[in-house]
Amino acid sequence: MSEKRVLIIDDVSIIRAYVKAALKDEPVQVVEASTAQLGLDSHSALPADLIICDVNMPQMGGEAFLARLREDDTDTPVIMLTAEGDKGVVGNLVKLGIQGYLLKPFKPALLADRVRELIGPEPKSPGKAETGDKPGGGAATPAATEAAPAAPAEAGATAESAASPEADKAAEPAEGAA
Repeated sequence: MSEKRVLIIDDVSIIRAYVKAALKDEPVQVVEASTAQLGLDSHSALPADLIICDVNMPQMGGEAFLARLREDDTDTPVIMLTAEGDKGVVGNLVKLGIQGYLLKPFKPALLADRVRELIGPEPKSPGKAETGDKPGGGAATPAATEAAPAAPAEAGATAESAASPEADKAAEPAEGAA
């Protein structure tokens, strides 16, 4: 299998380095962008197989980036990184077509697992859990998987989540029916 291209978009260089380090053992080529506009330009010039993008950035945030991306590209999987578990923000991102999100701080193994699920060498299995729960380390805490966006106070400020957007839709039908 040829290397897949992963585009990391975050205005904080330490976070980009952290994400890159989390993917060091994966067969991916990592490309970095420090702004959403640079990310759009990079993806336009040489499309990524997966985009990992921060939600809160100056000039153009992750939500605006995603809206612009989806004008021309509805297929590239996107994982959003956020320090917020706000249901409204996550709900909007789901509507724009994300394939997952992680609450910061997150465990590197959790991100690597999600990347593998989306573009890795293993074919995606319909029965496979998309919450990041894996036997043997790297799993999110039970309160931080599907419930984290719906109840960030219960999950705690440092809990991570790799819940899929589908899990959030099931957890918050009233918000999605606007």
